[in-house]
Amino acid sequence: MKFAILAGSKNYKEVNQILEEKAKKYFDKVRIAPIKELKPVARVGETTVIHKEEDLSDYDAIFPRISAPDTVPAYIAIDILVDRGVYSPIQPDGMLIAKNKFYTLKAAAQAGIPCPRSALIISPKTVDDVVKEFKFPVVVKLLGGAGGKGVMLIKTPDELSPVIETMDRLNQIVAVEEFIENPGEDHRLFVVGDQVVAAERRKATKEGEFRANIAVGGKSLAYKPKDEEVEIAIKAAETVGLEICGVDILQGKDGFYLIEINDGPGLKGISKVTKVDLYDKIVSFIHKKAKGAI
Repeated sequence: MKFAILAGSKNYKEVNQILEEKAKKYFDKVRIAPIKELKPVARVGETTVIHKEEDLSDYDAIFPRISAPDTVPAYIAIDILVDRGVYSPIQPDGMLIAKNKFYTLKAAAQAGIPCPRSALIISPKTVDDVVKEFKFPVVVKLLGGAGGKGVMLIKTPDELSPVIETMDRLNQIVAVEEFIENPGEDHRLFVVGDQVVAAERRKATKEGEFRANIAVGGKSLAYKPKDEEVEIAIKAAETVGLEICGVDILQGKDGFYLIEINDGPGLKGISKVTKVDLYDKIVSFIHKKAKGAI
């Protein structure tokens, strides 16, 4: 059996190399195929994806680990390979939804999953309507931000307009979300298949910081999720179309809320604090799925 890791342009080199070594226990042939080295090809009656003169449609499984800038070419490559019968735990449409913060909450809301109320601001012309509809403070997010970057807490209506005008000049569309009051922490649940196999509690360490992401200074601890959180995480992954993902959940005064789904969650930190070998769990699951064993 053959397996390829589709690597985004963001530097996931160490993680991908560990996945590659773990996968060699299960697959006869394993390769890392960077997105920028792929060649999708369309011929009459056939489409395929070539990497270094090898046809990836002959592979049994792929695992996309995609950076936001690679979304369009990655979508094309994954879509072609899935159509050709190659197994992928990341469906192309699921990747698009997870890469867009508003689209994620839209999908969750339609599925009845608890999530913050959200609105898409396409231009400054709708700011007045948003001010009337939301209580402040609100959270403003770049649609494709990651690691907590591009997430802003706007405390008053007067602060919102300048931010939206600036984003508009930068050709950035943003989402405005209801602020769920919490002690500056969230929970990431790592989903593989229909199970939550690991979870971490991420807590902000800087005074006044509401973002708990590790990339902005948050601290991570192992966490045992509540049954309600597990139910939210599994339903969210299934709704979006991701069999491997990280699901971020906030606890508010009246329950738990889905805030994001990550189609390419980090592995190093959560593996370290939980002592769970996520690398092996991922590749063994992909191997079983590719074989049709589960």
